[in-house]
Amino acid sequence: MNIVQFFIVFAIAATVTAGLTPLARRFALKMGLVDVPNPRRINKVPMPTGGGLAIFAGLLAASAAADIPHFGVTILSAFLIMLLGLFDDRFELSAGLKFAGQIAAVLIYVLWGPRIEFMSNPFGEMLYLGRLSIPLTMLWVLTLINIMNFIDGIDGLTTGITMISAVALTTLAIILGRYDAALLAIIVVGVSLGFLPYNFNPARVYLGDGGAMLLGFLLAAVSTEGALKGAATIGISVPILILVVPVTDLVCAVVRRVQKGVPIYQADRSHFHHRLLDLGFTQRQVVYVAYLITGFSAAMAVLTAHMTRTAWIVALALGLLFMYGSMRVGMIKPWQGWRKEDTKDV
Repeated sequence: MNIVQFFIVFAIAATVTAGLTPLARRFALKMGLVDVPNPRRINKVPMPTGGGLAIFAGLLAASAAADIPHFGVTILSAFLIMLLGLFDDRFELSAGLKFAGQIAAVLIYVLWGPRIEFMSNPFGEMLYLGRLSIPLTMLWVLTLINIMNFIDGIDGLTTGITMISAVALTTLAIILGRYDAALLAIIVVGVSLGFLPYNFNPARVYLGDGGAMLLGFLLAAVSTEGALKGAATIGISVPILILVVPVTDLVCAVVRRVQKGVPIYQADRSHFHHRLLDLGFTQRQVVYVAYLITGFSAAMAVLTAHMTRTAWIVALALGLLFMYGSMRVGMIKPWQGWRKEDTKDV
């Protein structure tokens, strides 16, 4: 691996993103890409949501210099995901139309890009997926797109978690000898780092759906290209462990909405960051807690990457711990509190 190229690509990603973020902010304001305050939002004043434009520009510039694997389809799918998010930011697309757009963009990526071909089995050898590789890869990419979008509700949260996760995925890709995937991963680190100063509290610009979904897609692309692609891989438990904060938040959101008897896509104000804010944490404190948890879980993921059974045990243990913590802070109700009346339609 050419170390010089590695750092040049990182520098291009960070510099281009940082340099263009002020322009993206002004463009967002001009085009009406603004997050208007409402009872569920944290922001008290309208905020521009054009962060995805700067991040995509940094991705494009660095990827062209690095010649990343599956360059064409990765850039095309990333652009479609970002564009879909921009339209949602501007016109508030219905959940069905938004999901259909995600499926179309991800299908293009999976048909002409990398796929998850093997899945780890904690009780034995790797499982070859065969024809299931297409739907399962699509499910994985769609899940990461949406979990990163779900947690994007507070300054710097999604951007910082993405950066920490991408550092771990870069490390894993290098350990596995997948240097092309490592280049893509370090680009994700670069664009996240370049955008974070503008997005950290007090934020001057938001990711918006375009930026949050784009970062989720890029994490999925890195893990699919590197960690999960072939037989000599780590298990899927490892990237799940790295992303324990957004994964736990998604699981709690689904459980919470099932408990209430409402559609799982219905927005609410009981996510991880909402509950900690309600308990008296400041925005920065909430973000620092999330960064600390992500850093710890990412370190555990790297340390247990080649120990499939151990990785699953650690992921399960941390998952149960965080689910317990989620009940304690009110993200979901304890099972004994799940009454029949809670499941009535509202």
